[in-house]
Amino acid sequence: MKESIHIQNFGPLRDVRIDDIKPLTVLIGDSASGKSTLMKVVALMRYIYKRANIYSYLKNAGVSDRSRSFINLIGEMQPMLTDETKINYTVHMPNGGNYTYLFDRDGRQFDDIGINKADMVFFKEAFVAETRSMIPTWSLYGARFPGADLGYYFNETFRDFSEATDRIKEQSLDYLDMKMEVKTELTRKHFLISSKDGSDKSFELENTSSGIQTSAPLMTIVRYFAHEFSFTNAFRRSVLDQLSDEDISQFRPEINLKDLKKYIHLYIEEPELSLDPQTQCLFINDLIREAFYRGDNKLGIRHALYRGDNKRPADGRQLGLMFATHSPYILNHLNVLLKASYYAKARESYPYINPDEIAAYRMDDGEVEPLMAIDNKTEHHVINTIDLSETMEDIFDDYVSINE
Repeated sequence: MKESIHIQNFGPLRDVRIDDIKPLTVLIGDSASGKSTLMKVVALMRYIYKRANIYSYLKNAGVSDRSRSFINLIGEMQPMLTDETKINYTVHMPNGGNYTYLFDRDGRQFDDIGINKADMVFFKEAFVAETRSMIPTWSLYGARFPGADLGYYFNETFRDFSEATDRIKEQSLDYLDMKMEVKTELTRKHFLISSKDGSDKSFELENTSSGIQTSAPLMTIVRYFAHEFSFTNAFRRSVLDQLSDEDISQFRPEINLKDLKKYIHLYIEEPELSLDPQTQCLFINDLIREAFYRGDNKLGIRHALYRGDNKRPADGRQLGLMFATHSPYILNHLNVLLKASYYAKARESYPYINPDEIAAYRMDDGEVEPLMAIDNKTEHHVINTIDLSETMEDIFDDYVSINE
């Protein structure tokens, strides 16, 4: 399955075209250049496509068709819509079938295309907001302030973390050489951070460093979707939410959930938040390892506290990551993981990234510039990192230029 998207005149996005959304998509660019907006639009269109799959599933099961106006889904992004807004999202199937969904100010879907049984899929979208650092505090005090709201995307992040910690009670945070345990006392969850061997005193998550408070919830959410998320429950909710009492009497499903391909897409704002450079690289290792099921490695990083291996669940789920970053360390480290894919011995030691799994873009003036390139010496795929690296060179040049 291949996806493409073309966004015109939506907030800071003037004319953004991505012809092939890769399993790992990395966005860089100046602040307010539209990185988060792009991720939110991709998530929105994928959610619309998920709904279209559900409607096609119901229609195939004998339930009458549904209205397909999606304007109510735009939520907090409503002010970005203009009369010139056009969003074109297409899913290209291996058998040659294409499904195109168009979105404009009215939220209309211009192409009312039913999805063939053989092409039906089930999507799950999860947005991990930069405000995730508030999770420990919100867990403690949020319920004490009736009506308090940190916005849709924080609420989604908090809900996913809450569900994740209902399932995952103990896990290693390998990038920190620590672990997190979840203990419940009455109605409150305690998130306890300690060394992996338990030799040190444990601390509540809200009393740890800001780097731990932002990264531990993110790692927990990724691990949950990689291993513990129940497609069965999610699919059942998605279907039942669309059925009236009359519909239930007509409901005669011909397609089993196990026959649908399953995709989870995670969108992450700044995975590097509050982490030092070395830990950023270790953290990216763990993210890639979890999301792409690279297994244990030989660098001393193992999941002794979580499953003992990193096998893909039996349902065959596929995860995708899209994240926005300002970190030159992460961008350059991704080149290490890319290079590792070309060498058998390196693949045993690193959570490698295959060249066909990754794309990187720089956002500028409302458009995207591809950053993938070919190394002239090795002919390997690489990310052009100069945009995030040249600032350090400029600082050094300024330093050298100062004299008597």
